[in-house]
Amino acid sequence: MTLCDRISLTWRYGKGIFLIGAVYNVVCTTFQAKRFSYAFLVDSFIIKAIVTAIAVYLANQFRARDADFFYINLGLSRRKLLFSVILVDFLALALLMAIMHLVNG
Repeated sequence: MTLCDRISLTWRYGKGIFLIGAVYNVVCTTFQAKRFSYAFLVDSFIIKAIVTAIAVYLANQFRARDADFFYINLGLSRRKLLFSVILVDFLALALLMAIMHLVNG
């Protein structure tokens, strides 16, 4: 399995989580662009953990039970896929906040 295949399957597995996380990331970055605050930076990561937990719960509730066997049969662990989705989501927020910090000085 190539890297492109793994990226594609990770996107398919965590599409809902990525989309909810992207909306949250854009909203936080927009607020941060108007007025930069270190307190808001810390609060945004704490709230991001709560929003991500809710998104993971909802994604697991609405995903068909047979859908998980698709990834298991490909030799992919659900935990590894979920970990990679959450890691990419948090890194995207960190990257956007770092860019915003560099832009605002």
